[in-house]
Amino acid sequence: MTIRATAIALTVSVLASTPALFADGPVAGTMSGKVLAAGSKRVMILDTKGQVEWEYPTALTHDAWMLANGNVLFADGNSVTEVTPDKKVVFQYKSAEQKGGGTYACQRLDSGNTLVGENSTGKVLELDPSGKVVFELQTAPYKQGNHHNMRMARKLKSGNYLVCHSGAKVVKEYTPKGEVVLEINAGNVAFAAVRTPGGNTLVASLDKIAEYDRSGKAVWSFANTDIPDLTVTNMTGIHLLPNGNIATGCYGAYKGGKGTGLLEITRDKKLVWAYSNPKADGTMMAIQVLDKDAKPLSGATLR
Repeated sequence: MTIRATAIALTVSVLASTPALFADGPVAGTMSGKVLAAGSKRVMILDTKGQVEWEYPTALTHDAWMLANGNVLFADGNSVTEVTPDKKVVFQYKSAEQKGGGTYACQRLDSGNTLVGENSTGKVLELDPSGKVVFELQTAPYKQGNHHNMRMARKLKSGNYLVCHSGAKVVKEYTPKGEVVLEINAGNVAFAAVRTPGGNTLVASLDKIAEYDRSGKAVWSFANTDIPDLTVTNMTGIHLLPNGNIATGCYGAYKGGKGTGLLEITRDKKLVWAYSNPKADGTMMAIQVLDKDAKPLSGATLR
């Protein structure tokens, strides 16, 4: 191990075992860049000290993306909306069925189309830039208007779709024809799933984040109790970073004034940084780590 790596390891070790992690402010540890995060009723950009430098009012946002053009795309149950840095709406889709939560997932595709996870109907949609539905996939299980038909949905490079069926506690991979080619039992509410560069699937299911191989077998996991002296509740949105670290946001983050809204961990389950602000947003599900200029990190954004 190099001197620099040893120093980092020691810093992380001390950080993880310090009782008063947030004595000096909302961020414990060192953030490499800014962060796009979803609060209880807003999406925001946090600087490296945990201060809000931009925000936009929303409903309870589950999914949010910083796009290459500097706009923010988010899904908050009411709609999937794209806003500019000066807060102008340039794209919006609202499900005709709002019962249970209309739209919880979104993704801007390389084609310029927008993927929508329509929880209220259990459908994955693709919309062209004008908002016209150009693809529709009915997933199962679903019940019209159910709150837990799905959470995150993503289109993969293969053209298949990865869908988190939160109520059924499973993640399914669908072909465009609707054939299921992979099913993962998450064991708890399946919130987010990311296909790793190695072909495995990373799944957040509240009390843990786990990596599954192509057979659906867990090959790695991180429990919300794995970091001593850090209260972590329900891990929801995830961002798999280029260096292999994982950033996650937490639903119902604080109990009795203690908890963590956002955090980043290494694959050996060490804490890199954590954000805690019980007086601000009690729920922070969506997260995307950015560079110091608030731009997406280079390469594919795996979240």
